[in-house]
Amino acid sequence: MKYSEAKKSIEALSSKYSIDMKDTFFNINYNSADNEVAYVVPDNRYCFYVQNQKDFSKLPFSNKIYMILAELAITPPEERVEEKKYYVKIQDGNLGYLNINSLTGKMMIDSAGEIGDIKTKFTDKGIEQLKQRDDIPLDWDKVELEEEHD
Repeated sequence: MKYSEAKKSIEALSSKYSIDMKDTFFNINYNSADNEVAYVVPDNRYCFYVQNQKDFSKLPFSNKIYMILAELAITPPEERVEEKKYYVKIQDGNLGYLNINSLTGKMMIDSAGEIGDIKTKFTDKGIEQLKQRDDIPLDWDKVELEEEHD
């Protein structure tokens, strides 16, 4: 499970829950940022803590939260973080981004928007694979990688 998936699942249970990543710990707060109720240790697999078991058990959806924390904790730490994705900017302007048709594999230059079968965001690994393709005639030293924004 990714941190982002756990965050989304917990915050969907109630607006009273919030998540922060202080000191790289995955912290769950209830009602305020000062009321930490549980956390997952970032570098240790199988390791999460509930601050006060008696109080935690009285929280809304505590069993579901416990299961989400358990799933996150058993995930190897290196697999919890989303890979960064980048747009490959080839030329100036809104229509200067590398687009790959995921069905045909063909390249084109267009906007940064992903629509239908058009892929415009790539991980580091994906970019390295693109660099190996002979049918993508780019000078990779001249393109700009723009980090994806949420």
